[in-house]
Amino acid sequence: MKRRMLVFFQIAMLLLMCFPAVAMAYNPSAITMSLSKTKASVGDSITASGSTASGAWVPLKVVDGAGNIVVFDAAKANETGSYTIDFIVPAGASGTLTVVVGEGGDVVNEDLVVQTGTGGGGGGGSAGPRPITSTTGSAMVNPRAGGTISLGDAASVKIPADALNGSDEVEVNITKLTSSSAVPQGFSLLGSVYEISVGGMTSYKFANKITITFSFDPGLLKPGESPAIYYYDQDKQQWVCLGGTVSGNTISIEVDHFTRFAVLAQIKTQEILLTDIYGHWAENNIRELVAKNIIDGYPDGTFKPDNIITRAEFVSILVKAFELEPQSGKAFADTSGHWGKDIIATAASYGIVEGYDEYNFGPDDAITREQMAVIIVKAARLTPITAQLSFLDSSSVSGWAQQAMATAVQNGIISGYSDNSVRPQGKATRAEAVTVVVNAL
Repeated sequence: MKRRMLVFFQIAMLLLMCFPAVAMAYNPSAITMSLSKTKASVGDSITASGSTASGAWVPLKVVDGAGNIVVFDAAKANETGSYTIDFIVPAGASGTLTVVVGEGGDVVNEDLVVQTGTGGGGGGGSAGPRPITSTTGSAMVNPRAGGTISLGDAASVKIPADALNGSDEVEVNITKLTSSSAVPQGFSLLGSVYEISVGGMTSYKFANKITITFSFDPGLLKPGESPAIYYYDQDKQQWVCLGGTVSGNTISIEVDHFTRFAVLAQIKTQEILLTDIYGHWAENNIRELVAKNIIDGYPDGTFKPDNIITRAEFVSILVKAFELEPQSGKAFADTSGHWGKDIIATAASYGIVEGYDEYNFGPDDAITREQMAVIIVKAARLTPITAQLSFLDSSSVSGWAQQAMATAVQNGIISGYSDNSVRPQGKATRAEAVTVVVNAL
C-alpha cells in the first residue's frame, strides 16, 4: 500500500512540474518576423512580415551598432494575425543593424547587413544605380536613379528616378547665357538667363515632373514687385510666366520640360498722368508704349501727340519695341555726336534703316509716312506684298516705297485718312508713329 501511494505521489509531482512548461509553450500571441532582405544598401526598401495576435499593434525598431534607434514604425495585425511593415534603410547607416519587432517579453529580432558596394541583398540581387550629385552644372544621369545637378549656388535641377525618358545614361547640362537681350520690355532680370539641356537637346519633355531652383538678387526688386520663374517659348518667341516658391534668395518650381529659364520681375509702373492725351484717338496706344518705357512724355506732363516725330526718334522707338541688342553698325557722318548715334547704328546693322546716302542719315529730319512704312515692314520682318493701293493719292507713293506701303496697309499697320488718302509724303506725328509700332507688335 505504501509503495502504491509513493508511485501515485511521484506521478502527481511530475504532472505539476510539466503543466507550467506546457502552458508557457502554448502562447497564441508569440510574435514572428522575417525580412525580405538580410543584406541591403542605403535607400533600399525592406519589408518585415510575420504573425502575432489578431488585431495587435506591432512596433518595429531598427537599431544601429551603437544602440541608436534609426527607424521606428508600427502596424496593426489583421484578423488572422498577419502584419507587414515597410521601411527604408536610412542614409548614414552602416555595418549590421538589428531589426526588432514586438514589445515586453514578446519580441523577436533579426540582423540586417548594410552593404557599401553595388551588390544586392536578400538573395544576391543588385541594389541598382545610385542618384548622381554634381555641382559643376553637368553630369551623366541614369534615368532609373535620377540625381541633382547644380551650377554652384546659382541654379539647380533635381531629377527624380524615372523622370528621364529611356534607359541609357544622358548628359544633363545647365548653361549660363551671357546675353540677356531677350528679356521683354517692362520686366527686370533678377539674375542670369539659363539654358538647361538633356543629351544636347535644349527642348526636352520629361516623363515626370522635376524641380528647378534659381538664385536671384532681392536687392533688384522695387516695392510692389515680386520674382517669378519664366521660360522662353521658342514657337511663340515670348517669355511665359511659371511662378515659383520663394525661399530667401532662391525660387523653385516643378516643370515637365527644359528650355531657357530666367527669374524676372514685372516692373511696377505708376499710373501715367499725361495732360494732353485724354480723348485723343491714339490715347490707348500712347499709354501702352509709355507704360512699357518705349516712349516718354515731356517734363511738363504732356505728350504732344500731334507733334511731328523725327527719323531718330522713330528709330529709337523701334529699337526699344523690338528689343534689338545693341550693335556697332553703320556710322553716318551726320550722326556723330548725336544722341541717337548708337541707336541708329544698331538699326542699320539689322538692315532696318538706310541713310539718304553713304554719309547722311538726317536724324533730325521729320520722318514721312512712306519712310515709316519701309522701316516698320523691315523691323517686323513682314513678307513683302505686291498689291494695288486704292487710296485717292496712291499714285503719289514713291516707287521705292510702293511695296512696303502695300505690305503695311495689307497687314493693318498703316491706314488711310477719312478722306481716303494715305499722304505718303506727309510728316508722321508722334501719335501716328506710336500707333504704327503698336500695330506691328
